[in-house]
Amino acid sequence: MDIVIIGAGPAGMVTAINAKNKFNNVILIEKNDRIGKKLLATGNGRCNYTNLELSRKNYNNTNFVKDTLKDFSNEDLINYFKVLGLESTTDGKRVYPKTLKANTVLSVLMYWLSKKEIDIRTNTEVKLVEKNKNTFTVVTDKESIKADIVIFSAGAKSMPSSGSDGRSFKILENLGVKITDLKPALTQIKLDSKYLKHLSGTKVIGNVKFYKEDKKIDERSGEILFTNYGISGPPILDLSVNVTENNFIEVPIINNVDENTKEMLYSRYYMFPDFSLEEFLIGIVDKKFVHYIIDSLDLDKKIAMNMISILEFEKIVDLLLKSRFKVTGTNGFKNSQVTRGGVELSQINSFDYSVKKINGLYVIGEALDIDGDCGGYNLHFAIACGYRLGKILSNKNNLQYR
Repeated sequence: MDIVIIGAGPAGMVTAINAKNKFNNVILIEKNDRIGKKLLATGNGRCNYTNLELSRKNYNNTNFVKDTLKDFSNEDLINYFKVLGLESTTDGKRVYPKTLKANTVLSVLMYWLSKKEIDIRTNTEVKLVEKNKNTFTVVTDKESIKADIVIFSAGAKSMPSSGSDGRSFKILENLGVKITDLKPALTQIKLDSKYLKHLSGTKVIGNVKFYKEDKKIDERSGEILFTNYGISGPPILDLSVNVTENNFIEVPIINNVDENTKEMLYSRYYMFPDFSLEEFLIGIVDKKFVHYIIDSLDLDKKIAMNMISILEFEKIVDLLLKSRFKVTGTNGFKNSQVTRGGVELSQINSFDYSVKKINGLYVIGEALDIDGDCGGYNLHFAIACGYRLGKILSNKNNLQYR
């Protein structure tokens, strides 16, 4: 059986490794000059490939991913890589290669691609796929290839510098496959605030709430990073897919707010009456936030705490616990880790990722309208798709020739 895989990202590589056997000829096509380019950028170059708290609740379509995650859990992925020769380590709940380097993962996958004698064709762009009764013709910028099976694993539109620019979806559209609207997900959020340049580089750990007008849409917790354009960090990336119009976020600027924080602030108010406002704030927030608070409320940094009325202090507390910033947009596809949208899932069998109306055509990974939270969930799904589909195709052929 001749199998052509379009796109040599994690999903495509793992599919190739698992589908290849003595009955299957596998061709892996990549338009870049090397394979796995996007993989090298994951997890800030450390490759966070799964999470110890993996759950279908971490994805935008819980029903579709159910079979995939049940068949290939986080433990299964860790063990699979171990069998391939890759050891893992953790940072909190996130799982990384032992070396904390993405190129280690790529090197291991490339070793097995070579060992399995997979036909890899780089610098090759697929222009068209034609269905001819029971076979396909894959037309590239260099040649035409006949195939019994075509697997689309070319990613979506995020991080176009890696090759995932969305243009490959035209191949599927020409076959009658419907693509939903595409939107950047897991990207940074832009804010409208005159304090951004000053606050750039400051971090705070806490809960972020995302609003549309006066309605809370979502909230996430984790490390929040202020930048010169807005705000970033894992909880911000998770919230970014919600950005439309008339949005704002509410963040604390004091670390690890809990049920005792407000009481602590009022205790300090009465405990340090001779402290200046600046001295009072320096003990509880990053120094850069002091200017933000003082300027926002038009206060004198040298004013003594006993000269600040309880009403003024309540405003200070509100800024400390619930600072609000207007959202103006996101950093877009260029900096997004994944895409919300892709191949409409009603057209795909969740069991094996086959296109319902086109026998022999499969779609896996980020090309599907599946995206997950920040923390290794998206890479896990891509690899799980590749593992599962590869095994299905390998076992199917083994049974056929028995």
